[in-house]
Amino acid sequence: MKVPPEILKQHVAVLGKTGSGKTSTAKLAIEQMVAEGARVCVLDPIKSDWWGLTSSADGTHEGLPFHILGGPHGHVPLHSSAGKAIGEIVASGALPLSIVDMADFDPGGQAKFFVDFAPTLLRKMRGVVYLVIEEAHLFAPKERSGIGAENMSIHWAKTLATAGRSKGIRLVAVTQRVQALHNAVLGSCDTLIAHRLTAPADQAPVIQWLKANVDKTVLERVTSELASLKTGDGWICSGEAKIFTSVHFDRISTYDNTATPTGDGETRHVKTAAVDREKLSAIIGDAVEQAKADDPKELRKEVGRLQRELAESKRVHPIQKQASAPGKVVEKAVITDAQLARIDKQLDAFTAAVTRAADMLVKPLSPLRESVAELAAAVKSVRQPGLPPARAAVNGTAVSGHTFRNNRAEAARPKAQASGPGEPLPVGERATLIAAAQYPEGLTREQATILTGYKRSTRDAYIQRLVGRGFVEVRGSNVVVTQAGINALGPDYEPLPTGEALRSYWLQRLPAGEKAVLEAVLGAYPDGLGRESIDELTGFKRSTRDAYIQRLSTRRLVVPERGFVVASSVLFDA
Repeated sequence: MKVPPEILKQHVAVLGKTGSGKTSTAKLAIEQMVAEGARVCVLDPIKSDWWGLTSSADGTHEGLPFHILGGPHGHVPLHSSAGKAIGEIVASGALPLSIVDMADFDPGGQAKFFVDFAPTLLRKMRGVVYLVIEEAHLFAPKERSGIGAENMSIHWAKTLATAGRSKGIRLVAVTQRVQALHNAVLGSCDTLIAHRLTAPADQAPVIQWLKANVDKTVLERVTSELASLKTGDGWICSGEAKIFTSVHFDRISTYDNTATPTGDGETRHVKTAAVDREKLSAIIGDAVEQAKADDPKELRKEVGRLQRELAESKRVHPIQKQASAPGKVVEKAVITDAQLARIDKQLDAFTAAVTRAADMLVKPLSPLRESVAELAAAVKSVRQPGLPPARAAVNGTAVSGHTFRNNRAEAARPKAQASGPGEPLPVGERATLIAAAQYPEGLTREQATILTGYKRSTRDAYIQRLVGRGFVEVRGSNVVVTQAGINALGPDYEPLPTGEALRSYWLQRLPAGEKAVLEAVLGAYPDGLGRESIDELTGFKRSTRDAYIQRLSTRRLVVPERGFVVASSVLFDA
């Protein structure tokens, strides 16, 4: 029997233990939808189970024209940072048939991809797409393992299940571990297709779902048969379509790459659907490469490579003589030991700064890529054999924007930004002044304490000193920075970023508890998030959760309302 088409208009859960036929049933449903011209996106997190759709049943002819992104059978490579880019492409319909294979992602990479993919898909969705989530319990686990972006992955999986249908997303959730799948996802499915389930813990959620949707007779029959269903047999229970029946599903018409290997060692050549790789690269190539380039881990690898090159390139060259005109000899110095030592020191500090920035994501990463390019240029300059490049001079060697001086000419740099003629600005006052500058409309004293970490008495002392310098003014309950204060901060000071960069700025600076609450609230924007939902997403107790909400409110990052918490609109202003 085919999958009844009427049940595919709603969310469907396909459940069953390994080898029961659940993935084949899901593939059967997708074959039917593709035959009707539907758009499909498959998220395959671990096992690369879906590439067989691209070949015929016997493997000798082309199958369905799916594009495979990532994994061992991928037509193009895929990076875990590309979730947003792929979400936009799937939502627009530019890639109507796609399989996202995450088998090669590092631990936590699946959640990282999903938390970028899901909100983008919801926000930019056009038309209708069937979204297959294989091993759905990995994206929406009932019990958290604490890896990566797991909390937000659960949030977005629930949001897709509860709000996706109105956006044109028809969910097909597939799992062998029913007990591990979040109740909110299973409960949002209008139809349940149950294959063989032998573990009582996996049967329990199915029985609970059936109790709410079928009569007692059907419930008793399904319950008695769950553990003994043959491979390919299953129960279709759909409250929406009023179908409650046991069926044997047809074999799929595409290649069954999930069949258990026979162990005979035979390697079979399988013919798959042809793909226009140039066209595919034109659609997603730049987006995927950009996502990879923006990944902090990749940037750190590049910095490490450049450091190794620099270490291997150190060579001390003697003073060389070069004839610049007939009868006249001019001495030119290459970089000496002392200069190389200073280069090492400055490049070490620079590399550390790049790595910290990559870890914190305090601003868009394009400047980071430029900094890495500068480091590469510096390495190249140091490695020049013989004379330094024309831009290098003995008393002021400039290498791609970095200045190195010899021992006799090097001058000490001031360690603090001057606040006036001959008067440095102390660290505490500078930190307080920066906090005020970041809130030009006015900073409360409580905000100053949270932003700087100083106690009340210390904070008030610094504010009073800044008032005396004319760098801030006290207006009512607020501390307001003056233009003189902005000038005193100097060129190194940068105001708070905006939009996505501002959200990243705070998420990388907040303590873990506040960060977890803010992530949950940001995910619901522009809607508010109930306090109980915050508890569910973060695992915090009521008193702990309320304390974090209060701190975030003080920072003006969230706005508590009756029963709900809303992210500040400032975090989304361009």
